[in-house]
Amino acid sequence: MATTPDEFTSLTVREDGRTTVQQAWLPDIHGGTMAPIATACLATLAGLFTILNTRAGDQRLAVAGFRPVSLLASRLTVVVLGALLATAASLAVTATVFDARQWGLYIAANVMIALTYGLIGVLLCPLFGRVGGVLVAFLLPFIDLGIEQSPMLHPDPPPWAHALPGYGSTRLLIDAAVTPGFDETGPLLIALAWLVGLTLAATARFRRVTTPVRTGGTPG
Repeated sequence: MATTPDEFTSLTVREDGRTTVQQAWLPDIHGGTMAPIATACLATLAGLFTILNTRAGDQRLAVAGFRPVSLLASRLTVVVLGALLATAASLAVTATVFDARQWGLYIAANVMIALTYGLIGVLLCPLFGRVGGVLVAFLLPFIDLGIEQSPMLHPDPPPWAHALPGYGSTRLLIDAAVTPGFDETGPLLIALAWLVGLTLAATARFRRVTTPVRTGGTPG
C-alpha cells in the first residue's frame, strides 16, 4: 500500500445489466485485488501438503479396509479448513487497508478462490511431488490471478484468460469490490462449475493414489 501509485485505474464491471468501464482510485482498491493471490497460494499449498503427507498412510488404511470415499472426505475436510484459514488470515489483513462495497460477496469470492486452488493443490501432488509442487503452487495463482485476471493490468481479462480457474471468482470479487449490486450470475456459474469439476478430478486422482500397488509373488 505504501508504494501504490496515486492514480486512477480502469475496471470493466457490470451494473444494472450494463457493462461499463469504471474509473477507480488505485490506492483504494489495490489491497483488495491482491488479497486473493495470497489466499490462492496458501490454499494450494494446503491441498498439496495434505495429500503429500498422508499418501502413504492412506494407502495402508486402504489395505486395512477403509473405504476410499471416507478417506477422501477426511482429507478434503482438512483441505477446506486450510483454505478457510488462509482466507480468514488474508481478509483480516486486507480489511485494514480496503473497504469492499459488498463485503458478503467479497468474502464469498475469496472463499471460492481458496477452495478452487486448494483442490488444484490436491491434483498437483502426484504430478509434481514436493519441490516441484511448491513451485507450481506459487506460479499458477500468480499467472492466473496476479497477471491475467488482474484489474491493475487489464481493464477486462483477455479472452483466453476466461478459461482459467480464477476467472469466474475474480469477476465476482471485482463486482463486490466496487459496485453496490450483484450482476455477475454467469461468472458465478463458471466458478461453481470449476469447483465441481475439480472435486470430481480430485476424487478420481485420490482413488488412484490410494489404490494399493499389488506385486506378484513367486510361488513357494
